Amino acid sequence: MDNIEADFGGRVMRTVRRNIIPFAFILYFFNFMDRVNIGFAKLTMNASLNISDVEFGTAASAFFISYLIFQMPSNIAIQRFGARKWLGSIIAIWGGVTTLMFFAQNVDHIIYARFLLGVFEAGFFPGMIYYLACWFPAKERARVTALFMLAIPVSSVIASPISGWIVEHVHTQNYEGWRWLFAIEGIPTVLLGILTFFILADTPKDARWLKPEEKEWLIAELESDARSRQTAPTSNSWMRVLLNPTLWMLAMIYMFVQAASQASNYWLPGQVKTFAPDMTDTQVGLIMTIPFICAIVTMPLWGAHSDKTGERKLHAGLPMLLAAAAFLMLAMADSLVVRYAGLALFGIGILSYYGPYWAIPSLMLSPSELAIGIAFINSCSSLGGFLANKALGYVSQSYGSNGVFMVEAGLCVVSFLLLMMLRIPKAGSKPAAVAKAAA
Repeated sequence: MDNIEADFGGRVMRTVRRNIIPFAFILYFFNFMDRVNIGFAKLTMNASLNISDVEFGTAASAFFISYLIFQMPSNIAIQRFGARKWLGSIIAIWGGVTTLMFFAQNVDHIIYARFLLGVFEAGFFPGMIYYLACWFPAKERARVTALFMLAIPVSSVIASPISGWIVEHVHTQNYEGWRWLFAIEGIPTVLLGILTFFILADTPKDARWLKPEEKEWLIAELESDARSRQTAPTSNSWMRVLLNPTLWMLAMIYMFVQAASQASNYWLPGQVKTFAPDMTDTQVGLIMTIPFICAIVTMPLWGAHSDKTGERKLHAGLPMLLAAAAFLMLAMADSLVVRYAGLALFGIGILSYYGPYWAIPSLMLSPSELAIGIAFINSCSSLGGFLANKALGYVSQSYGSNGVFMVEAGLCVVSFLLLMMLRIPKAGSKPAAVAKAAA
């Protein structure tokens, strides 16, 4: 009987993965592309608009100000309006904002556009992490999250060379390539936002592609999983959630490693161009695929191994250390071969921790805390991104690329050390320590 139940449950979860993950992946593909394309635009935009490194740091940071402010309200909104309506709306709007950057005439226009981009992108990532938690039990979330976030390296592998090529070669109607970059990558996002209204199902009971008995099984499984994590009285109070010390530790860990990761999105293409004085923008785009090709292989495997063992702490922490080592290689090596090896290790480390890390909050927080908790964690990462990009403008101006890499390595080490201080239960076990932390 248990085998029959397991086979039935396995078929249900395969159906859910087949109907949820591919579209979520596509949405995140365009989200990440729209967020980081300014790093490629920088290759010619800065000279075109007379933008200094410090001003570019300010423009890159403007995104994180609004991203920080609007994440928690947005995750409350997704609970009120549902994922289909809320995500569809914000996706279409941020695609429009990206497209409008085609018309920027000075650094102020870039700063305003980046701020608006943060307003509407703020709800996407934490909203999707919460959305996945509403469909998948805790024991499956590392692999599922890794598959969802595989969009980061895939987007980079596909979009990096295309972005570099657009910047260098597309000058239709005498408009510069960096302008066309924003238009070409923004318009499809608007269309995807509209499509979201017709494809996404808010909850298992709304899924037309599940049979009634499959819905019943999945809802019962999710409710059982939620009861096992209900370590404190249910409460939607922001204050109660924000007073949880476990949440603050999770947020600090994510803030530092994401500060390094997000800063690299904006600064790494320019740093790669310094590897060789005659490197073209198209070549920069091709080289930038190296770390992400490696990550495409390691992310799902590392996430699946974390699910198989139920272990989360080392599976999240070791990639952080690997990323730190990669940044040091990029900073200290003179050999191009070693630098390219550093890029490969950077991709493996800075991306493989995502799946195991984002499986941790549902183990450490009660279901009533999860939506606000996820938004708070990601908000702190926005604060880290803002501070890092602002500071690295000055670091780059004073110490060059090597100084930027050293700072990014230090941030990864700090996250690793903080993570090692946490007591994290295995997936599938009831965390007795959580009740004490949440009380």
